[in-house]
Amino acid sequence: MSQGEFSLYVRTSEDVKTVIEHAKLSENDLKSNVQPIYFSDSFEKYKMLELDEHILKDLKCGQKVVFKGEQNESAVLCTENKTYDVKEAETSNSILLLPELTFPNEDVVDEQLTIRKVVSLFHTYYEVKPCRPRLKKLRNLLEKCSYKGSELENEVLTSNEMYNFEKLSALIQASDNELKCALKDLGAFQIDGYWRVLEFDYECRTLSFLLNLIDEQSWPYNMFPMEECSKILNELLPPVIVEHIIDKYSVWCVSMNLSQTHRSLIEDKVCRFMAVGLLRPCDKFNLSDFKTAWQGSVPEGMTTNLKQLEGTVLVDLSSHPQTICYFNEQELPDNIMDRMQYLFEVRGKWTFNEIQPFVEKLATDKVNVNNLLAKYARATNVDGIRFYCSKHSKHNK
Repeated sequence: MSQGEFSLYVRTSEDVKTVIEHAKLSENDLKSNVQPIYFSDSFEKYKMLELDEHILKDLKCGQKVVFKGEQNESAVLCTENKTYDVKEAETSNSILLLPELTFPNEDVVDEQLTIRKVVSLFHTYYEVKPCRPRLKKLRNLLEKCSYKGSELENEVLTSNEMYNFEKLSALIQASDNELKCALKDLGAFQIDGYWRVLEFDYECRTLSFLLNLIDEQSWPYNMFPMEECSKILNELLPPVIVEHIIDKYSVWCVSMNLSQTHRSLIEDKVCRFMAVGLLRPCDKFNLSDFKTAWQGSVPEGMTTNLKQLEGTVLVDLSSHPQTICYFNEQELPDNIMDRMQYLFEVRGKWTFNEIQPFVEKLATDKVNVNNLLAKYARATNVDGIRFYCSKHSKHNK
């Protein structure tokens, strides 16, 4: 009954005893506390959220749990370490919210009638499922404020498109730890507290300074003196850029005697960047000519290998001559359905090894690449070779 009718009728102890008799129960078998339930005149605007054990544990430990998403984005829930997709779901039974309801396992000292009010009624709730962080926006935001050289900094600084970690955390649908990993993967670094990436052409120039210096000084690429190298480069570039480029493309030497004085270039990273520099300006490159040019662009002693370019290029071995082109996984759609559709528009059929680098980052602990392909693609065998194509493609034959 509503609260308006509540003044006309209140359940009494005699009413309770009558109900117990009709139910053929014994008062001795029941708890002494009786709770008549009434609906409030108006309901509070609560939302019901289902939590898994990991989120609940984080909340109990006092960790931050936040919703993220702008008006044009579907919401996600983020803990310190994970991101969860949030979807509204219907429940077949009505759920009543009674904040002060006493449960059977709670001790009640005195026999009493305690009035309880229903403050909200639910037919839907929000369920959460672990999902991959949505990081596409991060790349786009940082590219808008990319570092292009000290002479162009005033233009960037007055654009109001600068982001510290707090601002990025509010805009990017990812947990803070996932965001930190993503910044590292993008090769981002901080200048005066703001996160930046190097503009591609500027990064080409700065890396060339480092590689040319190593070559001019006849230093082995896997053992060059850190202090001397930095001192020379600081005369050509801002120190923060020198530190970043050395940190991004090299590691401390493994040798105990040199571990704090000398650095070693990371072969795969350098080779990969030099390949991208060759491929970005053109639509396609003759594969044989590319291999020759690529090997000639890296420091002496390094060996180029197409495996270093997985997720960055498309190789067409069926064309005459064979070709290669730039095709970066990071620029593909984050949504799995959109990504698969785009991949099959670019190429009608793929072998597993060809498509894997462009799908594996969307896989999870429970759903691997094979599961994704089984759900979003169709497998077919041609001359004993297994190909994957769109479920609605002519290549299904």
